[in-house]
Amino acid sequence: MNNLVIVKLGGSVITHKDSSPPAVNENNISRIAHELRSHDGELIVVLGGGAHGHQAAHKYGFGSDSTTQGLLLEGVSPIRHNMTVLSLAVEQVLNREGAHAVVLAPFTMVTLQNRKIATFPTEMIQRTLDSGLVAVTHGDVCFDSMLGASILSGDTIAVYLAKEMRAKALYIGTDVDGVLEDDPRINPNANHIDVIDTSKWNAIIARTGPSSATDVTGGMKKKLNEISTLSGLDIDIAVFNLGVSNRLSSLLSGTSTVCTRIQI
Repeated sequence: MNNLVIVKLGGSVITHKDSSPPAVNENNISRIAHELRSHDGELIVVLGGGAHGHQAAHKYGFGSDSTTQGLLLEGVSPIRHNMTVLSLAVEQVLNREGAHAVVLAPFTMVTLQNRKIATFPTEMIQRTLDSGLVAVTHGDVCFDSMLGASILSGDTIAVYLAKEMRAKALYIGTDVDGVLEDDPRINPNANHIDVIDTSKWNAIIARTGPSSATDVTGGMKKKLNEISTLSGLDIDIAVFNLGVSNRLSSLLSGTSTVCTRIQI
């Protein structure tokens, strides 16, 4: 049985999202790395961009259909630099915790076509896992055959790898308690949704809005639309609050915790 678990670390938790220039959240990363060590099996860690990705992407017009190809290509270097800094910071902490992690940057292996994945070879990721290492990858800027360059989000990567590599589980860490009926930053009384199944899917998608923070990759609605492509694959899927201690370790150990289970 495949014991591969994919964990998406939300950028708003592993970076100080409002900090400019971008800064990693070292305290959260250290805690998360310790919790990840509770998993005994193959592990892929996917990083969201947070401040390191979204600020530069916004500055260079990613997410806008009117941005020139020249400006998009100009943004490749600063986005790549920022995401390299973030991923190496996470790799360093994981290794300090004894996880033996290796970063595999999407820029070096993924091509896009009109913001969609055109090619994404997974052989090196599988070789990394087969060698007993933790594979770390992240949201990134990649060359795009139609646009010059575009953003590949961590959510897209996590879902793609879960499908292609037949993961046992996909746990998506955010800065809220899972999926809520409204943005809790705007409506603090927003109801938490414990389970989303096929019968509730369309109604919940219709009520779920984008992130209220600067985010060129679409927020919660985009996450759910990505996850919908995993329908029928028998993958344990949960959206949870990565900012709360022990939520991740509970999911990894099979212990009940606050989250939104997605059963589609």
